[in-house]
Amino acid sequence: MTVKLMVFLKRKDGLSPAEFRERYENGHSRIGLRMLGHLWKEYRRNYVASANSFAKAEGAPLRPEDAEMESPFDVVTEFVFESWADLEEQNRLATLPENKKILSEDEETLFDREHCYASVCEVLDEDLGKARQEGLFANA
Repeated sequence: MTVKLMVFLKRKDGLSPAEFRERYENGHSRIGLRMLGHLWKEYRRNYVASANSFAKAEGAPLRPEDAEMESPFDVVTEFVFESWADLEEQNRLATLPENKKILSEDEETLFDREHCYASVCEVLDEDLGKARQEGLFANA
């Protein structure tokens, strides 16, 4: 059974979105890849631009200038593991004193750590081909 870990990250005050992305892509993500990447089945970073609240929006923003607010997160990072054992091994390696020091020092320069979160997710994939065959799409 695969396990997905979603990490919701907020940049540190004073960093522009472009600076944050450059430092995350060329720094922190590379540190993690070298240290822990052998345990990952999939790894992706989803940079979040702008947002609309469900309560106020008439639809999702198509362009950043159409959004009503800044997203509470700058990037949503996904890690997929083959098993719980691989996630547990990542946690063990990340908390070894020498690794924890490297990760923490870099995180302190990059993230608003009080507003960063991680969560293991249960993934349910929808079979859209089957839904299409069953005529479930009202506007198709």
